[in-house]
Amino acid sequence: MTQPRFTTARLILRPRQASDLDDSVAVNSDPEVMRYLGAVWPPERQRAHLSAQIDTDFGEGLGYWSLFEQAAPKQMLGWALLTPLPATDDVQIGYRLRRDAWGRGIATEAAGRLMEHAFSSLKLPALAATVHPENVGSQRVMAKLDFTDVGIYEAGGKVERLYRRLA
Repeated sequence: MTQPRFTTARLILRPRQASDLDDSVAVNSDPEVMRYLGAVWPPERQRAHLSAQIDTDFGEGLGYWSLFEQAAPKQMLGWALLTPLPATDDVQIGYRLRRDAWGRGIATEAAGRLMEHAFSSLKLPALAATVHPENVGSQRVMAKLDFTDVGIYEAGGKVERLYRRLA
């Protein structure tokens, strides 16, 4: 199985590719998008980091997916991911969206489709997610997807809440 492509009622999720770099840099360059994630990096550093993600083999059926509305398939909304969670045996689910895509259920819809893939196709026993303690929007997404707050996750000098959902 390679990294599959998915559709939902409104969305197209396709594996991230080099043509998504400019849109990804634009998402990462919005200080409000990065509010709970860290400093905005210079575009050159972002391109190198994002290119490395594209080239990384995260494991069978895992990786980053670029998100598009079916009604506007050339305008990237952001991305979602299933990747190993550093310093654990877990696979994490996550997402990042342009600010104008917030509050429309896109993160929940995209993450829900990846969660279905993780449990049904990949047969993972559980998924994890990390959320900044002040990021109420992502906490709501976790609640909608029936993830449970199970404690603290520390990595790279950041302290976040760790959420887990069993298959």
